[in-house]
Amino acid sequence: MSQWFKIAWRNVARNRRRSMVAIWTVAIVSSSIIVAHGYINFTFWGLTRVIVQGGTGNMQLVDKRMVNDFETELLAFGLDSKTANETVAKLEATQPVRRAMQRLLFTGIVSKDDSISTVFRATGIESKKEKRLQQGNAAGAFVKGAMFKDTDKNPYQAVLAIDLAKKLSIDVGDEVVLLANTVEGGINAIDATVSGIYDTGIPITNQLDIKVPLALAQQLLLTDKVSNIVVQLRDIEATKSILPQIKALVKGTKMTVQPWYDIKPYFKAVEIIYYSIFTVMGVIIMTVALLSVANVMGTTVNERVPEIGTLRAFGIEKWQLRLNFVFEGLIIGFIGAVLGIILASCWHLPSVKQVL
Repeated sequence: MSQWFKIAWRNVARNRRRSMVAIWTVAIVSSSIIVAHGYINFTFWGLTRVIVQGGTGNMQLVDKRMVNDFETELLAFGLDSKTANETVAKLEATQPVRRAMQRLLFTGIVSKDDSISTVFRATGIESKKEKRLQQGNAAGAFVKGAMFKDTDKNPYQAVLAIDLAKKLSIDVGDEVVLLANTVEGGINAIDATVSGIYDTGIPITNQLDIKVPLALAQQLLLTDKVSNIVVQLRDIEATKSILPQIKALVKGTKMTVQPWYDIKPYFKAVEIIYYSIFTVMGVIIMTVALLSVANVMGTTVNERVPEIGTLRAFGIEKWQLRLNFVFEGLIIGFIGAVLGIILASCWHLPSVKQVL
């Protein structure tokens, strides 16, 4: 067997020009596939972090009725304070969980000096935990001011999205009035000081979003409930592996767990589109490569007919001749694949350094 491998190697070296054409064809094809696959994986890697660190978290705990039903009353499916606090304590005592935070979602009308008013979509948050969740994420970056501080002493603070602030002619330090329906069906209003203005990264949310301390949101809505609990894991990629453990933790309660990729279904749509494109392009590229290499090997066989006849005259079997050409193909494929990996690495390294 080793003898036939040596003969195949000599034949590859002897037909240098033809062998180099086949080798570089394989190299270019393999490097293209590696780079394309790396680009897709990097896109998903970045999109995962944008979604998770953008505020969605690795997973969220909500009332089971939230999955299939609609609330007919404000916070009808909300989690009461006792349940939420106990669940957060259990979650944060779990090793894979970095932190768990409560949120309260509501809508209303915001105004300045009774002269300008517009609708808003607000989130009551635990500011310290939320700030750590979004570390390293460009979305949510502050244009002016900063996240509210010392909310235990002064919960009457708010941060506004940039376009909403422009619409109201609001600047840091100004007072706004937040008007919303309470859980009892009444109307309540609270004054708040603008401590910061931020950019969500999405035009439509820049026109609507407000963040306020959780205590202010509960006081405005006259409730102790929260809408959901957001869970951030220590390993951002471990959502699927840790999900059964979190489900077991809330088993027997009225809560259910939703991973981030179910909360943001467009991720799966992007994944399907990318891999469909990659599969089609990969099949086309591989077909072209196989035809090119087959053409080179076919030409080689045709040019070596006298040599094949001589070998047959010396008693060499057909399977041995076939084996020789198989070895030549393997040698060409191996060298081409190695060169393809080297080329892909050369293309990838500048991009990786730029990102880092």
